Amino acid sequence: MTGTVAIGPGRSMLDESELRRGVESLTQGADKRRAFTVVVQERLLTVVFTPAGAKVAGFEPRSLPHDRVADLVEEARTTLNVDSPRSWQPIAESVTGPLRLRVVVTGDGGTGTLEADGKGEALSGNGS
Repeated sequence: MTGTVAIGPGRSMLDESELRRGVESLTQGADKRRAFTVVVQERLLTVVFTPAGAKVAGFEPRSLPHDRVADLVEEARTTLNVDSPRSWQPIAESVTGPLRLRVVVTGDGGTGTLEADGKGEALSGNGS
C-alpha cells in the first residue's frame, strides 16, 4: 500500500514541521504499519508501506529524523559538486537492514548522492 500527501504552492516539505505533519497524517490511527520507503519531493510525500501481516523489514515512519532532512538536503546541495542544483529528493528506506537516508541532488553538473544513517547523520557523499 502507498500513501501520498501533497501540499499547496508556496510551501515545501522542507518547511519546519511540514514533513512531520505529512508523515503523521499518513500514519494516524491504530494501524502501526511499517514502511519500506519514504520519498520526499518539494511539495509531495510518498510512503510505501509493508504489506499487512508480512514478516519483512521496514521502519516506523514516525522514527524518521524529520528535523534533519532539510539540513541534509542543504548539505547535499552545497557539497556534492553539482553545478546549479535544481532538484532534490530525500529517500528513506529499510528493506533488508537498518534505516538509511539518501539525498539525491540533480543540477546542470550532474547528480550527487549524500548517504546518512537513520539518525540523520551524514555518512558519505559523491557527485558526478
